[in-house]
Amino acid sequence: MFASWYTPRTSDWLTARLLTERADGVRAVVITGAPGVGKTSFARALAEGMDGRLVEYYAHHWSSDEDMFLAVDPARVAAIAGGHDMPLAKTYRRGALLRATLLSRRMPVVLLLDEWDKSPEHCDALLLEFLQSGTVHGRHGERWRANTRQLAVVITSNGLRELIEPLQRRCFRYDMPYLSPEVESDVLRKATGAPVGAIRLVVKAMNLIRANGRSSPSLQEGMMLLRGMVLASNVDDVRLLVRGYMLKDPQDESALKSLGDVSVALWGEWKRGNK
Repeated sequence: MFASWYTPRTSDWLTARLLTERADGVRAVVITGAPGVGKTSFARALAEGMDGRLVEYYAHHWSSDEDMFLAVDPARVAAIAGGHDMPLAKTYRRGALLRATLLSRRMPVVLLLDEWDKSPEHCDALLLEFLQSGTVHGRHGERWRANTRQLAVVITSNGLRELIEPLQRRCFRYDMPYLSPEVESDVLRKATGAPVGAIRLVVKAMNLIRANGRSSPSLQEGMMLLRGMVLASNVDDVRLLVRGYMLKDPQDESALKSLGDVSVALWGEWKRGNK
């Protein structure tokens, strides 16, 4: 159900089954969770595991109905005005919902609406209408209906604003947790080949910051830190790497006090594991 490169949590499996095995209209999930926890990767891995297509839309504060449904393409209109021979239908650009709708007629599709909380609130109502009917309406009465058996919608949110209640009721709501320390360690080992002691220390540091600091280091940041270690020549280099990839606030540094000088400890584990 997922791509082989993705390490699913137990709760990921249930969410994926709800998106792929239910048949009552458009199936959708709103995934919340700390930045870097894997919300976007979930959608990409699900699409790949279904042997389907991923349609991505990154929301922003100027998102509109045109981005989601159908928009006039100014460049093509200008081309026609300049004498270029082009059918009028070609002057329209398909939005994310229409692209996903048309593709769903031919293959499995995962529509990823990433960081949806950045979009204006009125976009929630537009999306809700699509989730309820599975239909995209054109400007001149056109109607395109999705094959809802082949369409799953993944909406991610970092909590910048509350999604409207009717939209939340229409979707399965999933607060995605971090992977367990053991799984994070295994992912980092496979991705970096770093010494086990260094990996365990990085994972412990990340979880201390998540619990007691002000930020939430992602698995990707831990990965970049460990990959950067091959370029370190001394403790000062390691200290730069730790600050550059893991510490975003003075409180993050305070959260690591129980580890002593984490840079010295990490340098020691790195040298010990590479003897």
